[in-house]
Amino acid sequence: MRSTSRTREKVKLQPPMTPMIDCIFQLLLFFILMPSSAGREGYLTTNLPRDQGPNPKEQIKILERIKIDLLDEGNEGEGVSIVLNGTQSLGDNFEGLRAALEGYRAQGLQPTHPILIAPTMAVRHKFVVRAFDAAVTARFTNILFAVP
Repeated sequence: MRSTSRTREKVKLQPPMTPMIDCIFQLLLFFILMPSSAGREGYLTTNLPRDQGPNPKEQIKILERIKIDLLDEGNEGEGVSIVLNGTQSLGDNFEGLRAALEGYRAQGLQPTHPILIAPTMAVRHKFVVRAFDAAVTARFTNILFAVP
């Protein structure tokens, strides 16, 4: 009878080294070459024409915006007071506001001149819309709103 027990040799299991070495060399090259490109990032060399574009000697005209303050007058939200540019009080006369804005247009202001409508927190939405309508009727197109 034969013996069923066989002598087995102990087999050493070793992971394949070639892929590991390849991976390590790739990582080494990546970390060596990567810092050298960081200094040039974000800069593009361009050759722009010198005879076009803004003239550095010209003054840039900054437009002062027209500010329309809408103040609550109490009366359970049914009253409003209009103040134009912080100096001209118009009461609740939206026709007067429209006429004042048309006066600015007659003085030569462009339709794109900025207008800021600044209501207080208690002002009703209908008054903000009426101020907007007055500015649109005066043919202004750049109308901004301030957050109360």
